[in-house]
Amino acid sequence: AAYISALPASDAKSLRRLRDAILAAAPGGKEEISYRVPGVRFPNGGRIHFGVRQGGLSLYAGHVSDAFAKELTQFTVSGTTIHFTSDQELPIALVKRITRKIIANAGERAAAKAKKRR
Repeated sequence: AAYISALPASDAKSLRRLRDAILAAAPGGKEEISYRVPGVRFPNGGRIHFGVRQGGLSLYAGHVSDAFAKELTQFTVSGTTIHFTSDQELPIALVKRITRKIIANAGERAAAKAKKRR
């Protein structure tokens, strides 16, 4: 909350909207700050982060952005980061699908790790 409230009003509004969408898509997610970037950690170990960058905002979605490439054509994707602005926000439905994909991928990794230990 402190990170977001220190931002200009339009950026703060966009990141609150983003954070709320992530938390709505992932009950049980816990807000965290990692490497000075806010985000949400999920019970299965998945994470998603978001923040301000020079010239805009970013969603650090990990490797799931490839799965949504067609829906992200109007945004800049650099590696595992999706760039957007408060004037051109990510659609809430897309943010929720990205969040669910991150959770699913983390669940698959945890299951594979548990299977290896047997």
